Amino acid sequence: MIEEQDFCEFCDGVAEPARVQHTFERKGKEFRYENIPALKCNECGAMYLDGVAVERIEKEIAEFNLTSK
Repeated sequence: MIEEQDFCEFCDGVAEPARVQHTFERKGKEFRYENIPALKCNECGAMYLDGVAVERIEKEIAEFNLTSK
């Protein structure tokens, strides 16, 4: 879980904890997720998604692709 701020690697702004939405695309299908823990830059808007959350999402998408064939 992301709990503290960091500096943006793109613009040197401050990336602060936030909850964001993101759309993942796999094999031509879109999977929209909301309320993902992340750091979001207050200058350029760059997002750094929480690694644990992304792993969970990737697993869900993989399971969906296996069951939807």
